Amino acid sequence: MKWAIEIRSTSLDHRNLTDLLRGLGYELVEGIDFEALYSPQLDKMENASEVWNQGKKIRDAFTGPAAIDPDFSLGSIVTYSRSNRKRHTFIEAETGHLKLTAQSATVSGNIDVSSAEGLSDDEHRAIREKLAEQTYQAELEAQRQKLEPAFFEPRAAKVLEFLASGTQTGETLYKIYETMEVNPSNRTNFLQQFDIPKVEFDRFSDAVHNPVVTGDFARHAYEKKPKSENPMTISEATTFIDSLSNKWLETIRKERDENTEL
Repeated sequence: MKWAIEIRSTSLDHRNLTDLLRGLGYELVEGIDFEALYSPQLDKMENASEVWNQGKKIRDAFTGPAAIDPDFSLGSIVTYSRSNRKRHTFIEAETGHLKLTAQSATVSGNIDVSSAEGLSDDEHRAIREKLAEQTYQAELEAQRQKLEPAFFEPRAAKVLEFLASGTQTGETLYKIYETMEVNPSNRTNFLQQFDIPKVEFDRFSDAVHNPVVTGDFARHAYEKKPKSENPMTISEATTFIDSLSNKWLETIRKERDENTEL
């Protein structure tokens, strides 16, 4: 081990932090003043500044649009050698952290605590522990669905930022779509990838572009005949993008996992 990055502060408990870092390809190790994160990828870096920049990327994934941990901050860069450990400290101007509300997790399972009458204390304890574990795993998955795409793909971080910006407009909804699509030349392949019929895209396009359909919500001021017979409402267009972005973010995770296995 050549380099590690200390974590000065976090609001996450040890298990949660460990599981989330593992999804990014890192593990927790002993630092000097704090626990530190480590990956074999760090050992390939030439100097502490390069390692620090990678640490900032990790920090931004936790504190940015994914909204995992606004209290996550870095300590020193630690150099490990055969004889000792040395510390490299970097100072940054203080900046505000973006505080957002993370998506709530849904717990699936068949545990019915209210009907668990006539059980022993150990059986009650086992039920509570199983329910707590299910809750934790569901919340962890909700965190990973945002953290990993935000870390591995800058476009995903931008999509999450738009999604968390508050009330959407035709402008912001279409920016989210364009960020995922990358280029109009990719439209046919993109729509096919997510099983979106052209008529459905036209319904969405009418809603976000045309003031005849959605008034001031629309991106454009000039009016024209809608392309579709049944344009989406504002609510439908918002739901369309929410659903599509969730599917798209999941493909970022899957593609990364597939590349890791190769």
